Amino acid sequence: MRLSLNQCTYFATNRLARETEKIANKAYKPTGLAPTYNYILMTINEEKNINLQELSRLMGIAPSTMSRFIKKLENKNLVKKEYGWRELKLQLTVEGRELLPLVYKCFRQLSSIMSSYLGDSTEKERFVELLNDKNTIFASKKSN
Repeated sequence: MRLSLNQCTYFATNRLARETEKIANKAYKPTGLAPTYNYILMTINEEKNINLQELSRLMGIAPSTMSRFIKKLENKNLVKKEYGWRELKLQLTVEGRELLPLVYKCFRQLSSIMSSYLGDSTEKERFVELLNDKNTIFASKKSN
């Protein structure tokens, strides 16, 4: 068998991830935060009273990793932990809420850039749906 990196799923998906990461880093640069942190802020904002486990599940990030991300956002005074009876909720601080307009502006810019690569919104949605479907298949096989 001859190695063909152009037909290798592993290298193709990793190449795509690296290129997408470069584009996202550039788009979110004005916030001073890596893309994942911006998505955490947007998710907390949109979900309102969310706990760490639910946030981890929604974003597909291990709870231990998410905990480190949240700690960094706490240190930047963008997120706070709200302790209630038998439950810990994550909320945005005033500074976190003030950053949101810029975060969403960067999000829209990234979406526009990605659409320029992937085609109109329908094509982009189909591409993302395909990636999510395949990721679900991989995740279900991993858990078996």
